[in-house]
Amino acid sequence: MKTAVSVPVPLRFLAGLLWLMVAASSGRGEGSKPLGMGRVPLLFVDDAGVATQSGVVRVVHPARTRTRPVLEPDRPWEGDRVYTYGSVNFDSATGEFMLWYMSRTQRADGIKPAPQLRAGGQDVVLLALSRDGIAWRKPELGLHAYLGSKANNLVFDVHSPSVVVDRFESDPARRFKLLGYSRGGYVVAHSPDGVRWSEFPGNPVFKGGDTVSMTQDPRTGEFLVYHKRPDPEQPGRVVWLSRSRDLRNWSEPVRVLRSDTEDQRWATSPDQRTDIYNMTVLPHAGGFVGLPTVFRVMSVLPKGTKTALGQSGQDGPIDVQLATSADGETWRRSWPRVAMIPRGAPGAFDAGVILGLTSNHLDVGDETWIYYTAINTGHGAPIPPKRATLGLAVWRRHGFASLDAGPTGGAVETVPLKFATPEVVVNADAAQGAVRVAVRESDGTPVAGLAAAECEPLRVDATRWAVRWTTAVTVPVDRPVRLRFEMKNARLYSVAGSDESR
Repeated sequence: MKTAVSVPVPLRFLAGLLWLMVAASSGRGEGSKPLGMGRVPLLFVDDAGVATQSGVVRVVHPARTRTRPVLEPDRPWEGDRVYTYGSVNFDSATGEFMLWYMSRTQRADGIKPAPQLRAGGQDVVLLALSRDGIAWRKPELGLHAYLGSKANNLVFDVHSPSVVVDRFESDPARRFKLLGYSRGGYVVAHSPDGVRWSEFPGNPVFKGGDTVSMTQDPRTGEFLVYHKRPDPEQPGRVVWLSRSRDLRNWSEPVRVLRSDTEDQRWATSPDQRTDIYNMTVLPHAGGFVGLPTVFRVMSVLPKGTKTALGQSGQDGPIDVQLATSADGETWRRSWPRVAMIPRGAPGAFDAGVILGLTSNHLDVGDETWIYYTAINTGHGAPIPPKRATLGLAVWRRHGFASLDAGPTGGAVETVPLKFATPEVVVNADAAQGAVRVAVRESDGTPVAGLAAAECEPLRVDATRWAVRWTTAVTVPVDRPVRLRFEMKNARLYSVAGSDESR
């Protein structure tokens, strides 16, 4: 039976998980627009939603992983590897998880062109379905021929596909959007169901190469594409951002994340360095959470060396770390730089490399899930022994980081928040203590009837606690308000409106 297992953190390392709050202010000016509390929660992963705080520290939480992959290459058209350069979605209409993942077929006569897929070894997009998100099946979709048969789960033919279910789209035929790398640039396609895809005219929509991850701002509908292109100032992989409202017209690329002095501190020779391989970006009400993959290039093959199947000229481990941003462009790395998805022990399927993540996450009950590409060796090893499979990383719901108060107590006050309904939903662990919530006006004036002393305290561990006060007063929805959390022996992860909590 496959069960999730916790990754133990040695006591000597606990201090390294503390990301101290170095500023009492979030950096948002008093005249900033209030944060809307609707489709996505406000995570306390950074200070984007925090106006003031006292007596709390920020703690970064690595994921729990499983002892075995959740998906492995076992079909001829998957070649010898599978990657989570892709996306995941839960379709409430069918009750199934949908996973768009990637492989590379090595057969020169493999896929017959029908219609987008071209002959020869190439990257392909595949669709897997699941009832529980753990046991996956690969349906025979009948769309594209491989070796003369359409009995496969092939849906498209790009590298690093990102899929967005666009809630802003009015045309049902274009509800699903896909972007990936092909033919010297990034191409876009649309679909009514995530299965049958049609390319946009004018592909490629902009130039670039290799890995890419697309997300959509749930507040504005804007698409943000984090991709790879050369850095004119230093060697190695870096992350650039382009934005678009319609997937046709794009902003000029902006470099947003590259390695820094701290990343390079370990290197002892000119061939050694640290690269930012790629980055998955997840929106929340206060901005964005980034999960960059950090590649320590430990050795480089001499130029002209003949490589074996799947072998790279650069070898070393890749880890997932944490970054945050209020605007999607200016990023702050967590400190210390914790491995958010710990690699497995030597010999494990994920011992060497966490190569990339799905471009989005799923909140499943009380947990947050992200699928990742797991490699048992370093980046540069040949196939075999290198093997790429899919793993599952699990956090507590919204649990990338928390604000923690000890026995002497602490307090956190938010920036102004605009609620669509009077319900306030809090994610906190108060099993050893208590959390109370007060509501204040934007200028800090207490709202009568919504003081902390009138709040029915949380004294358990709850991911979706609907805050209640002993008075008949409800949270105002006609104007922005601030929330003040008074905590003792408790952890605060997120706050949401009722729309997100469903």
